[in-house]
Amino acid sequence: MIIDFHTHAFPDKIAFKAIDILASSSKIEPFHNGKIEDLSIKTKESGIDYSLVLPVVTSPKQTKSINDFAVMINNSKEYNNILSFAGMHPDYLEYEEELLRIKKLGLKGIKLHPEYQNTYIDDIKYIRIIDKAFELGLIVIIHAGIDIGIESDIKASPKRIINCYNNLKNKGIFVLAHMGSWKMWDEVYEEILTKDFYIDTAFSLGYAMQQNKKIDLLTKEEINKFIKKHGSTKILFGTDSPWANQKEYVQFMKNLNLEQEDYDNIMGLNAKKILNL
Repeated sequence: MIIDFHTHAFPDKIAFKAIDILASSSKIEPFHNGKIEDLSIKTKESGIDYSLVLPVVTSPKQTKSINDFAVMINNSKEYNNILSFAGMHPDYLEYEEELLRIKKLGLKGIKLHPEYQNTYIDDIKYIRIIDKAFELGLIVIIHAGIDIGIESDIKASPKRIINCYNNLKNKGIFVLAHMGSWKMWDEVYEEILTKDFYIDTAFSLGYAMQQNKKIDLLTKEEINKFIKKHGSTKILFGTDSPWANQKEYVQFMKNLNLEQEDYDNIMGLNAKKILNL
């Protein structure tokens, strides 16, 4: 089984606009049109069994409607290879009630994006949300490290992530996207790996193209080094589709020539376990 733990899609009525805005800010060409239908097609074409949508709540007032959309995805019979997490905003005042609703609706986790939400990950607002989420048994995944589309100081650096974690009362499944912190991988290797975090591979493998300019990401040798240190049971396959090509990411992982157990863990078994599929 292959599960892409990190993808994005939007309601049909805003998909094209959202993709255009994000493509313009990041200067990265998308690999699908932003709709659930196209993500479902690309998922099948890539030999992936499930793709997990991670919604980003950019204003508090979006919270409930975005989570309603997530429920609709999970209940869809037409796109039964697409799953979704909920989203949460640090300035959403009724966060406890909404996290309870998320749990009751059967959503299995939440996505937080410190860069787009303009809040440091070790801010008390995030700590309270993560604590409550873990109390309810929800998975928490955060954007970690630099965001290619935003010029700002880094809101979720390895040091801040560890500070956040150390201030939590409750512990749970804490996933750091982009191999622990995008483009901060030396710090990740020294400070994050071996600790009680999951990391995903989203937008971190090989290279990316930004306006015809090649951006070097993690090489095969570096990825293997990460896997050897952190262990294959705490790494999740993810692409960041539509900002990365799902088929190419699957092939990259195959080309690592991992032990079968390690490959199976990363590509799907870890996600299957924590998502209780």
